[in-house]
Amino acid sequence: MSSSSADRLTAQLRRILDTPSRRAAISSRVHFGTLGERVLTQCHPKQRAFVEDSSRWIAARCGSRAGKTTGGRARFVRTLTSIPRARCLYIATTRTEAENLMWAPLKQLSDDLGLGAEFAEQKLTMTVPGTGGTLRLVGADDKKQIEKYRGQPWHEVQIDEVASHSTRILNWLIERIIGPRLGDYHGTLVLYGTPGHILAGDFYDITRPGSERGIPYDRRHDPDFEGVEGWSTHAWNAKDGADAGVPAMINAWQHFLDTKRRNGWSDDHPVHRREHMGEWAADNTEGVFRYRPHLDDGTPWNQWDPEKDEHGFATLPKGEWFYTYGMDMGHSDPFALQIGAHQPQSRELLHVYEFSRKKMTIRAIAELLVGPEWVKRVLNSQDPGPARGLIGHTGWPYGMVADTAGLGGAMLQELGEVYGIPVEKAEKKDKHDAIELCNGDLLDPLDHADHSRGARTKILKGSELEQQMARLQWAVDDNGMLKEDRGQRNDCADAWVYLRRKAMHLVGAEGEAPPPTRTEAVDQWLKTTIKKAEGADEWPEDRAREEFGDFDNDWG
Repeated sequence: MSSSSADRLTAQLRRILDTPSRRAAISSRVHFGTLGERVLTQCHPKQRAFVEDSSRWIAARCGSRAGKTTGGRARFVRTLTSIPRARCLYIATTRTEAENLMWAPLKQLSDDLGLGAEFAEQKLTMTVPGTGGTLRLVGADDKKQIEKYRGQPWHEVQIDEVASHSTRILNWLIERIIGPRLGDYHGTLVLYGTPGHILAGDFYDITRPGSERGIPYDRRHDPDFEGVEGWSTHAWNAKDGADAGVPAMINAWQHFLDTKRRNGWSDDHPVHRREHMGEWAADNTEGVFRYRPHLDDGTPWNQWDPEKDEHGFATLPKGEWFYTYGMDMGHSDPFALQIGAHQPQSRELLHVYEFSRKKMTIRAIAELLVGPEWVKRVLNSQDPGPARGLIGHTGWPYGMVADTAGLGGAMLQELGEVYGIPVEKAEKKDKHDAIELCNGDLLDPLDHADHSRGARTKILKGSELEQQMARLQWAVDDNGMLKEDRGQRNDCADAWVYLRRKAMHLVGAEGEAPPPTRTEAVDQWLKTTIKKAEGADEWPEDRAREEFGDFDNDWG
């Protein structure tokens, strides 16, 4: 091709490409690129690190008025202006909160930046015409609305005020609704909020000191985290913004210091630590239980996370362990069973198993404890054989105690007389004292010289018992006295209090427990049952030892 032909072709292509729409598109990309940089200039250093973080799983723990939602808006602007047809989702606790925290500020930000975004009020949807990107605002209180987003792909999803969401809903959002489809666009999930007073749930596990799930952003290149996968975590408070010269945060931090001084709070006051400093701190003055999963430095305290066998039982350290069962028979709450294990000469009590279900019949409870075959044979007046079920796994426990509220007394009588399962009535008087003794074991170290061994009581991580211990709050009656809040589910916690009292009674005065035995009540019931089945006048002792072993030393 001659040079003149090439010049003519180049000129023709230039005329084709150099159209108003083409020039507008190029100008728009340049404009949007500068917007991403402009929002960064409005951030203080720690906030900017959060906005620029390119990780796919991000969590930020912040104090009040520290600019966490502002940082979230900046992230959305960068995503919506840099990715064609980006799909973004913002989730607050309620739709109203989504409007208050994000909607009006987005409109203001669009005006300030000249973004030209379009806003659909009814659907709470923002669209950026230049890129086709959309941002939808929703509240997590509307499950039907949230379910609509199951299976939809996203470029970025942000969940605000995470500690204010229930731990169940948060886990449901992460694991079932949002997480499964983030891979389509190599999308990002961002959690941020002020710590709550309940030290439990995904947000706590990810952002607490010493977390095994979180990697501090400023330490991401440390050798300790080489090859480690986890959430990229950030933490800042209003003081960080004040130190960076942000006027609004200077005012906010001064207000916090005035509030602290006016109320006479120390640096360790839980409200100051949570709201002002952005640190995890429990309100033990309000909680029924002094449950504390970790110390401030991340050392495990009341929580443990052992491996579990195929039946769901915690795998215990080597040694001789004895079991105690506690049950709440389920009047208004579900039936709940908790199992604890302890060793002779030790006050350590480990939570090893739990079961909870609504509408449990007496027979269903019996089958859970000793197995369906035992129950079937007993009801047919046959030799029941060895116990299966939970008792087949642990052996006959030291003790089984249960709440007898409502029809509980009749239920225990039937368990004993019909199925041969002796369950004691739980001691319910002085329940406040029993809770305080339980709290003592939650607070006291197992070894005063070595706090790395944790407290005397360890509760299974993620269990319903842990959730109740972390959440249950005292109520105040008309006389100003503390009482249990009947609006809160406490079946698992009650079962543990009964269990703990029984287990500690079984530890001798010198901390030495007797060897495990099948109870006399079970022995007598077995003799009576088989005598009835065979029509015999006397119990054949040699048959008893052949079928059931030595009553004094066998677990069953």
